[in-house]
Amino acid sequence: MLSAILREQSLDAHERAEISKAVSRPASLETLSASQSRQYALPIFSSSLKEWSQSWPERIKIGYTIDGNEPIWMPAFKMFLKTHPDCLGLLANHVFPELVLHDRTGIEDYAQTLDNLIPSGTTSHSPVDLQLHLLLLRSVMEHASSKNIDSRTAETIGADLLCHASPQIRSAAFSLIVHSSPSKQPLAEKTLASLHYTLPFYHGEVDPKLRQDNLAMIKKLILRLSATLKTFTSMSTSSVTKASPTSKVAHTSIQERREHEQHEAFFAWYFAFLVRELGPTASYQRHVVALKVLEFLFSSLLTLQAPWGDCNFYGHKRSDSPLTFDIDAELVTSLLDLIIDPFDDVREAAATILSNILQTMSINQGLPVHAHMSNGHPLFLAGPRSERMTVRFGTENPIWTNALYRIEAKMQSTGRADHADGFGRLYNLFRGPNLEFNELSPCENKPQATLGEIASDLEHAVLLAGMDIHLAVRTATLHGYLIAMRYLLARAPCCTDMYPLDHEALHLWKHIVDWLLDLSIQVWEAVKIILTADAPEGYELERQDELDVSTKDLLSYCWRALKESSTLAHSMISSSKPTLISQAFQKGQYRKLGELAFQQLAELRHRGAFSAVSQTFAECCLRCAHSGEPEMQALPKEWYQKALLCMQQRGSALTRRSAGLPAMITGILTAYPKGAFFDKALRDLQSIADLMPVPDGGGDKVHLPQVHAFNCLKDIFTETKFAGSVEQHVSDSLEIAVRALESNHWAFRNCGLMLLKALITRLNDGTNTASSRVSSAHKRLSSLVYEKYQNLPDLLLRLLKYQDTVNLRIPQPEAKLAETLVLQAQRVFPALEIIEQSGVPTGHQSEILQAVWRHLQGPVWPIREKAAKALSYLPVGDNIEREVKQCLKRPWTTQNALHGRHLYLKYLLARMEPGANEAVQGVLAQILEHFPTMISRNRCSITRSSYISLLAQMLEEETGKEKVSGQTLVHVESHCHLIPKEFRTGSQSPRLWQEFVSYLHQPCAAGPSSALEEAAKLRCKLLLDRRDGEPRMECSLAVNANRTIFKDRGSKSIPEEPERSDHILRQTGNYMASQIKAADQDTSSTTENFRSWTRALALALDEEADVSVRQAAVDSMARFFELMEGSPTLLKPSPETLRLYLVLYDSLLDDDQDVRDSGAATVSKLLVSASLHDNSTHSPIPYMVPAARHQLLRLLRDHCHGSAELWTESWRRIIGSLIVGELTDTIMATQLPSPRTLLEGLKHDDNALFVEEKQNLYIDKAQEAGLWQEMLLSLDPTVSNAGVLQHTHSWALEGLDALIEATEGDKDGPLGWTSKPDICVLGVRILLAAEAVLHFCQYEGFDLDNEALRERLRKLYSVGQKCNLRPAWMRVLSRTLREHHLGDCKDGSPVEK
Repeated sequence: MLSAILREQSLDAHERAEISKAVSRPASLETLSASQSRQYALPIFSSSLKEWSQSWPERIKIGYTIDGNEPIWMPAFKMFLKTHPDCLGLLANHVFPELVLHDRTGIEDYAQTLDNLIPSGTTSHSPVDLQLHLLLLRSVMEHASSKNIDSRTAETIGADLLCHASPQIRSAAFSLIVHSSPSKQPLAEKTLASLHYTLPFYHGEVDPKLRQDNLAMIKKLILRLSATLKTFTSMSTSSVTKASPTSKVAHTSIQERREHEQHEAFFAWYFAFLVRELGPTASYQRHVVALKVLEFLFSSLLTLQAPWGDCNFYGHKRSDSPLTFDIDAELVTSLLDLIIDPFDDVREAAATILSNILQTMSINQGLPVHAHMSNGHPLFLAGPRSERMTVRFGTENPIWTNALYRIEAKMQSTGRADHADGFGRLYNLFRGPNLEFNELSPCENKPQATLGEIASDLEHAVLLAGMDIHLAVRTATLHGYLIAMRYLLARAPCCTDMYPLDHEALHLWKHIVDWLLDLSIQVWEAVKIILTADAPEGYELERQDELDVSTKDLLSYCWRALKESSTLAHSMISSSKPTLISQAFQKGQYRKLGELAFQQLAELRHRGAFSAVSQTFAECCLRCAHSGEPEMQALPKEWYQKALLCMQQRGSALTRRSAGLPAMITGILTAYPKGAFFDKALRDLQSIADLMPVPDGGGDKVHLPQVHAFNCLKDIFTETKFAGSVEQHVSDSLEIAVRALESNHWAFRNCGLMLLKALITRLNDGTNTASSRVSSAHKRLSSLVYEKYQNLPDLLLRLLKYQDTVNLRIPQPEAKLAETLVLQAQRVFPALEIIEQSGVPTGHQSEILQAVWRHLQGPVWPIREKAAKALSYLPVGDNIEREVKQCLKRPWTTQNALHGRHLYLKYLLARMEPGANEAVQGVLAQILEHFPTMISRNRCSITRSSYISLLAQMLEEETGKEKVSGQTLVHVESHCHLIPKEFRTGSQSPRLWQEFVSYLHQPCAAGPSSALEEAAKLRCKLLLDRRDGEPRMECSLAVNANRTIFKDRGSKSIPEEPERSDHILRQTGNYMASQIKAADQDTSSTTENFRSWTRALALALDEEADVSVRQAAVDSMARFFELMEGSPTLLKPSPETLRLYLVLYDSLLDDDQDVRDSGAATVSKLLVSASLHDNSTHSPIPYMVPAARHQLLRLLRDHCHGSAELWTESWRRIIGSLIVGELTDTIMATQLPSPRTLLEGLKHDDNALFVEEKQNLYIDKAQEAGLWQEMLLSLDPTVSNAGVLQHTHSWALEGLDALIEATEGDKDGPLGWTSKPDICVLGVRILLAAEAVLHFCQYEGFDLDNEALRERLRKLYSVGQKCNLRPAWMRVLSRTLREHHLGDCKDGSPVEK
């Protein structure tokens, strides 16, 4: 590759030879790409590059390409990264540093040109090239020692690309900013402004990997801010004292002071932003990123020495603290709200931050620490141990007490797992620090005296569940108390020299362990009647009263109680270090726990329950086997003998997976993963599985312990920890599984099939790679697998044996025929899967291929499909094209054989190289030559449809490369179609192509399989209707779109056929653009068509619509704007096109990432076109989705400042799009719902066990309301509608009254009534609407009772201070009151517009 590039340089022959010799010596890029371990290959390539660069002449090392823009090695990297983009990070970490170190002068000279090259080429450079330049520049800044490279220039480049659509470019730009200069150097003002704008976008990243990358860069940014502020703090005093007012040093000090203030302001903003991101309306992604950053701040960077409110980095005092910030009520309220979040990692992070807060308070030298809410109520009370707060329903700390009370009430009413886990975490936070594990008295022989009130609650819940489980479901959530106990016991310290465990303490902890084990037994006795039923999900108990407890509630309660009980026992014995609890476990306790888990696994029928118990049993067996006591070591083997006996006794209690018996066996073998005992256990199971079934004698139940043995073997071979020990048993197990497939018993065949699937996975080292296995790997693995397991080829032949009884021409009973076909498929499918993964054994190639070809021609369609796929993996390289040509020539005798041949061709064509354009066109021509035989003289619609599908498959390859291969447009039956290059000449080809096109537009003959043929023909027509480059002509489906969408202007739905409606929507963009361009003047017909089109797009983007329809709507808008690029007046928002821009904006809020990305790409192109026509300052880069949303709003604000339509639309979106149709006085009076009614409905508690997930989890409705309020306030007030403003005033006034009543009737605070996302959104809408009404009432012409609105705002603020109203609402109220001079506000929250 490099050699080809160097040929283009103006070098003499000697230099070319020297370079070629040097290139051939190190590892080449091609060798690197073929390496299986690139993480090791790239460092090797890097070290080779060192030798490579040293061998070059100096002229070559710093040489440039012919155009002089880049070094001679840069094109090689670009070409390599086009095919291997995943190697970019490795190149940046290993190769670029070597380039900088060994070609420093040339690299630095090149880096100085990047500040002009990157910004000017953001639209012309590909994302890979741009990212390559950014990472190279970062390497230069990190490793170069030259003073010629300006770090501020690098920062500027990175800041300009922070909003780029490519996540890789964003990551590289962010990295460039963080690493552009030493950590103590301040960031430029422009950089801080760019970070202020883009960091909120980074918090909403939906891709987990990119989110983690962003999080890592944010942490590094915080470290750099801290180091910079520390430097400013240490320099400020000396600079001021040593300099005179007129000296240069004084001016420098002023500049440093300004930069210091900018950095402090930036961090203050970011910390406040992190707190706001924890609100209930934010998405999971924003929650988890903000929590991780806060956790990083609190756990890693905050000192534990300063009083709260003076938290700082690195343990400095207040006077020289790099970062300072206060903790307010909003942070604590949000953290307590998130402790019952549905996502585990969110709950865990919130609990960790709260724990850090409490730990910080408790070590402040025994002095009380106070932090106050805005209303003066105490938020924290901490001090010496004897003065700590009373947690459980006490009076000293009402904030924490109310939070714990509310979360326990929620847990009792719903029984949800997240509420129970949140209760356990919260109880542990406030009760755990008071638990002194090492200060126990021997006289405290009751667990309640040691573990506190949670022990009493747990004991009460267990007793109630044993007496009346229905009552316990609604009043005593057992799993919540078990979780709290588990978190509490996790605080037990390790037994070390500092905390020795004496005999008396050991006796006490043994008593506690026995008590906990007895509780586990009581839990099992209470729930086993439900969980051991053959159908637990439908089991009902007789109720003594009319409690509202469904079977779903009862089953969930039982299995969660058992799960948490078992998890509690598992946590007590699984600690890697000796704790107080684990030391209390002795032989008697291990036997007691093991016997309990054994009984549960033997009797349970609920999969979730025995999955949890199996982990506890496995851990118990492992601890016993590794114990030093012989009696404990014998326990797992004793349980193994009982397990074998249990198989025999429960041979009639058959389930598909044998319930908990396999988990029992694998748990025992976990203690002995290899050795004689493991081999004996597998031989025992194989012996049981290989037994012939005993005739049932006509009874109702069949005694088949073999089924349990099969399932145990299947789980053993699936378990990765046994991978090295089971290899020697694979051959025998394969034989047993194949024999089971030949049995007449359904249970035998089913279990044998599952075992055979597990063995097939084991053949490929525990991974199923059938879909991704390449041909060369097949050939290599073939010899390895078949040499390793000598009996595998014979077993394949046995499985592939063709059943002559499968003859559809012979009349057979339907049930008998179905059973025969199922038997055939059960045997053939595993064999074909082995061939698909491992190829064909060399010694049996002829026999096996013959058997597979026979199945390819058989009467069962799924078997033909599987056989075709397996055969398609056998040809290698160029043999694929030859096999395609040969397959077309082979004769066939039946329609089944022809259909199998088509299926084989389908998979073969899919394996052809994507860049083989000539081969694709040649195959397409060959397939079309058989058109008369396959279509005209063929009466079978199935084979006709499969043949048309083959042509469609090739057309997808052909039309996807229009600009490469070239097309010509001709008209066939008044339709525009693409004819491949191969059919432009010759006597037969054009005729065949015209016959093919004519056939596509002919109706299919009625028949049972006509739908398949119609679908294949439709697929071809859609492909043929694609355009090349610049579509300018109407196509058939665009005309159809005119009839379906534009003709019926009153329609409120889109066409119902999914595939056809998607294509119609895409083509309407082309059609609408051509109609507007063709119109000499703005006719009414064109205007009505445009409105109908935008209405159809809006309906297609509804969140309930299918994602393919929503994507088609965005594609339609993209085509429209692309074709209208030459009309600048139509590219700008106007009253006529405003609705289209709003629909485009809605696409940026879609729940699907691909739809949002497509919408952002359209907005970016639109902004670039608009900037070219009006010379605006928009940066010509493709924007990421959130940035595109903000830029589109800015475009609307700039061009529609005086638009009455935008004014009314802004109101619609502030109040929540509650109105359908035009926003007029009459419609608002009739359709605008009462906010009081809405609030009452939302305040109703939803006690459902499982919450229904919302359709769109991406959009933040409260945030959107704020954005549109900003839009509304920026518009010209002269376009205001007095009637609409009057109705909005009344709506806001009623909403404020409702909020005041709700606040007075039910105090808010953590986990209060405003913590519900929908209530939070409604409150924000009401407050923003009231603020906007006051804004417009400042102007003349509006006669509204503003004093009533002002009075309600003042009253709500006053009531909110007393009742701990949500801080986010109080912040909006505070801003409104200050801006409109409605009274003094004591809220110190930052005011933001």
